[in-house]
Formats: sequence, C-alpha cells, structure tokens
Amino acid sequence: MLRHVTGLSWRVDRRATVLLGVLIVAQGGVVAATGVGQRLLVDSAGGHNSGALAAAVVLGALAYGAGSAVGRVQNNIMIYLNGRSDLALSEEIQRTVAEIPTVVHVEHAPHLDRINRLRRTSGALAALPWAVLGAVATTAGLALSIGLLIAVSPWLALLAVVAVPLLPASRWADRVLREARDDAAELLRHEQELHNLSDTPEVLLNGSGDELDRRARQLWEAAARREATARLRGLAVQTAGWLCYSGAVLAAILAVGTLIREGRATTGDAVLLITFATQLLFQLRAVLDSVSTVADSGQAAEHYFWLNAYASRFRLRAAPPPERLREGIRLSGVAFRYPGVAQDALHDIDLDLPAGTTMAVVGANGAGKSTLVKLLCGTYEPTAGTITADGVTVEPAGWQRGVAAVFQDFAEPYLAVREAVGIGDVQRLHDAGAVTDAVERADAAEVVGRLPDGLETQLGPFLNGAGLSTGQWQRLALARSLMRAGPVCVVLDEPSAALDPLAEHEMFLRFAAQVDTARHRGAVTVLVSHRFTTVRMADVIVVLDAGRITERGTHADLMAADGIYAGLYTLQQAAYR
Repeated sequence: MLRHVTGLSWRVDRRATVLLGVLIVAQGGVVAATGVGQRLLVDSAGGHNSGALAAAVVLGALAYGAGSAVGRVQNNIMIYLNGRSDLALSEEIQRTVAEIPTVVHVEHAPHLDRINRLRRTSGALAALPWAVLGAVATTAGLALSIGLLIAVSPWLALLAVVAVPLLPASRWADRVLREARDDAAELLRHEQELHNLSDTPEVLLNGSGDELDRRARQLWEAAARREATARLRGLAVQTAGWLCYSGAVLAAILAVGTLIREGRATTGDAVLLITFATQLLFQLRAVLDSVSTVADSGQAAEHYFWLNAYASRFRLRAAPPPERLREGIRLSGVAFRYPGVAQDALHDIDLDLPAGTTMAVVGANGAGKSTLVKLLCGTYEPTAGTITADGVTVEPAGWQRGVAAVFQDFAEPYLAVREAVGIGDVQRLHDAGAVTDAVERADAAEVVGRLPDGLETQLGPFLNGAGLSTGQWQRLALARSLMRAGPVCVVLDEPSAALDPLAEHEMFLRFAAQVDTARHRGAVTVLVSHRFTTVRMADVIVVLDAGRITERGTHADLMAADGIYAGLYTLQQAAYR
C-alpha cells in the first residue's frame, strides 16, 4: 500500500514529492540545531571568543529561520500534494466500485459502510507516505534531542521514559475514537436517508418533514454523542500522561539548577534543557500525530484491500457473452439469500428458457420477481445452483454486456438527452445515428422534439435544465435500453408502471416488434408485469409465490389449471369492467 500511494503521489507531481520528502527530513533536525545554537550562544556570550559567539549567532539564526520557513513551506506543499493524491485515490476507488457488476455491495449495509468509510478516510490513505516519513524523521529528531540531554546528565533521559506512556495512551484514544465512528456509521447513514426524504412530494403533502427532521437529528445527535464520549475518554487518559510529564520537566529543571551551582553544568545547558523540554512536547506530538495518521491509513488500507479483493473476484471472471444464443438460458437449483438474512428469497428455481423464448413472471409483491430478474441480469449471483447460457456458466461482469434492461426504478441521469440515452451503450455514446434510432424505436421522438434543444437539451434542475414527467423519463429509459446492439437477454421489470393503459398498450406493441427482432438472434426476453393483458403475449408464464415457482405454462394452460394465475387474471379483468 505504501508503495502504491507513493507512486500515486509521484505521478501527480514529481517535483513536489521530492521537495516534500526533503523538507520533512530537514524538519526532523531543526529542534536539535535550535537547542544547540541557543546553548552555544548563552555560553559564548559570557566569554571573550568573538568567533565562537558569531558562530553561535549564525547557527541559532539559521536553525530558527529554517524551522519557521521549512514548516510553512512543508505544510503548504503537503496540503497541495495530499489534495491531488486524495482526488486521484478517490477516482480510483470510484472506478473500482463501478467495476463491480453486482449490487450486493451497495445494498448490504456492512459492505456499504466499509465503502463509505474508505471514501471518508481516503485523505488519510493519501497522506500515508508522508506520515511514515514524518514518523521516522521526528523519531530521529527526538532521539537526537534525548542524546543531547544525556550529555548534560544521564538522569535527564528519564524525561523520555516519563513521556513513553503518552504513546500507547494516544494510540488507545485513537482506537476508541475509530471504534466509535465505526459504530456511528450506520446511524449517520440512516440520518442521511431520512434527510433525503424531506423534499419528496409525499412528505411535503402529509407535512411529516418536521417529524423526519426530528428523527434524523436524534440519529445525528446519537452518533455525535458516541464520538464525543470517545474523545472525552481519550482526552482524560492523555491529560493524565501530560501532567506526569510536566512534573518530570519541573524536577529536571531543579536538578540542572543544582548542577550549575556545583559547577558541573553551564547556563547554556539549562537553556538547552528548557528548549528541549518544551520542544520535546511538540516532537512527541509530531511522532504521535504521524503514528496516528499511519494507524488511520492502516484502517483505510484494510478497507481498500477488501474492496480490491472483492472487485477482483469479478475481474477474473469477465468472459464476454455469446454473440447469439443457440440453446438458451438454464437455471438449475438456483437459490438466493440476501446477506444477513436467515431465509432464502428464492428456493430451488429450475427454469429452461430456449433461445428466442419470451417469458413473463407474475406474482404478488415480495414473491421474488425482482430477485429473479436481477439474477438473470447478473446483478445478483446465486447463493446455490447455477445459471448457464448455452451450457456455459454466466459470469456477471461479462454477461451484462449482452443484457438490455428497463427497470421500474429506472435512472434519471441529469445529462444532455443525447447522453442520457447514449449511456445505454457507452461504446456508442457519441453515435448520433444510434441515439436517434433508439429514441424513435422507444417512441420518445415526440418527447425529445418538444424540448428546447432537442437531443442537446440539458435535463434536471441544474444548468437551466428541462424537467420531465415520470412517463417521459421512462420513455428515455426504454430508449436507453435499446442502445445496446444485439443483446442476448432483454429484461423489462415493470417497464410500464408509470404509463397510462393506452401508452402501455402502444409501448408493448413496439416491444413485441423488438421481441421478434431479438428472437432471430436467439435472445431470451423476460417480462415482469402486474398487468395481465401484457403478460398474455409471452411464450411461457411463470408464477412465483414465496420465492418458489408454483405454476408455469402458457396463458391458456394456466387458465385451464385454475390456480393462482387464473385467480389473479380473473380478479384483474373484473376490475376493468
């Protein structure tokens, strides 16, 4: 990790990296040089050696000037370099997260908390090389200061002994604070989710914003109390250590005073002691801060290694999908269980979808329809069983390149219309012809034509962007799914939920045409809908209940069976009469 982050800093700015390293090393010897210069100055002032006095003045002035200048320049360069390195590291983290084809890491709370903590602590990770170098330099400077104190009297080394407990005390305080922050991560995430609801129409209409804000504030205060309590515990332990050290410094000053009266020490030695006793505190603090930063970086590095190991599981299994399906898709004994849940959401799913098949999935809310769809899309991996395409196990990272999908919770990208559609196939993002064709096939040309700048219109509340209705956004989502050339699996998960019945009927007429086109490539089409007039068009209908397939067959077969499907269909038909 140290080599990686150092290399990152080197790529960001080589000159600044070298200069910062030199300044950190130089800063480590400034305190010792300042103390020696002051002792020589005091001792030479009472004698008649003008050369020694001049040398002492020059050494003291250089040490003082270097200490002041080096510190300021070092801080400015460190802020600049850490900022750029942090940005580069954050981009790397974001790319790694985006490369993960499944969605468990953003739906499972422990995984999401680790990713959020990594994002929050990326600055500490970027500062790792300088924290390590600073720890070495300040420790060397501290050792030099202690050596000069021992030269006055070996007993003065006890100052360092008394100061040693401050190191574990500080580390303990840091550990307690980190644990408190980790414990509070879920509270803060919950607080943020409540705040995100504050401007939704439902909350504005029912006037529950104040209540949600109150609860969010309670969560934030609970998290803040945990952190404040941890800080106070750490402060109490560290304060006790500093009080002991202050008492030791006072005893050392009295001891050197005795040596001066006995003629075994000079006034310059007393000045050296006072200088080092004062600076020793800052040196220790610098060591502790460096060690603390290294510890924070170590925790961030754990999350970094975990994320890369998690993502690498998919990089190693990124075989491309077949250009066309010849046999079809098969699910054998597939089960899926959400992380942290005691029961499976899907149980022993066996499905054989020949190439060119259109399958509809129906069932009550919570039956497992969306879970099954996500397994077929590769955004979930089965916890048991296998999914194969033409006999080859489906691997998410590669399989998704051959999947085109529209979901009920479709995205609303605040981009230009051309980009909001084009990102459906990033490789053809700038292909104006492909974008226009997708818009026309999705019957979104009228929506785009009404916008002030057509395909170049900015969407969303930014940069004077245009606002769209839910139905208009859904048409763009359908167009986005049509950008992918030659998909082998087409998925529509409640794609018409935001459309009126007439618009739904028109959309599925167009969808039927797309299915016929896809059928020639052997593509399997999966449709999830609560509207049975739409479901009837499927070659096979699968009924899910409590995560199990309870019925399967054509519309006529299932109506004749007079089971769950027939009951739901009859009930819905009666509602439309």
